Amino acid sequence: MHTIANGISGKCIIATDFISAGTILFTFDPAYSQNEQTYQTIQVGPNKHCLINSDLALLNHSCNPNLLVETTKGIVYTKKNVYCDEELTYFYPSTEWDMVRPFLCNCGSPACMQFIRGAYWTPLYILLDHYVNKHIADFILTEVKYASDLTTFLD
Repeated sequence: MHTIANGISGKCIIATDFISAGTILFTFDPAYSQNEQTYQTIQVGPNKHCLINSDLALLNHSCNPNLLVETTKGIVYTKKNVYCDEELTYFYPSTEWDMVRPFLCNCGSPACMQFIRGAYWTPLYILLDHYVNKHIADFILTEVKYASDLTTFLD
């Protein structure tokens, strides 16, 4: 169904066959988390980062991804049909609030954000076009609540 290859961003995972939308490609256990965030972890909650020791760690970012990473259940789904030789990617701000190692994006999408730093740094209108995990939605709601508290802005 997929294989490891060398792509534009280094090692990546490429589909070797057609994969239909909604297919479960990977699973991981979000209960095995740590407080320490690294560039090789997936954020699964506030101060919870899952260190991935599988091919899943080779999934690169795209601003127009073909996968969804659901961190509560630890499941990676195909978001849309994926064709043979297509790189498997997901939208990093869907899991990461503030990335430990931001990077210049070279996904090639017309909607490319250019610089990826995590959901905290991503404009809301862009996040609303993507699936985001519950912990990211909760962080956003906390920020909005803070911004809507008048006492926050009174001296």
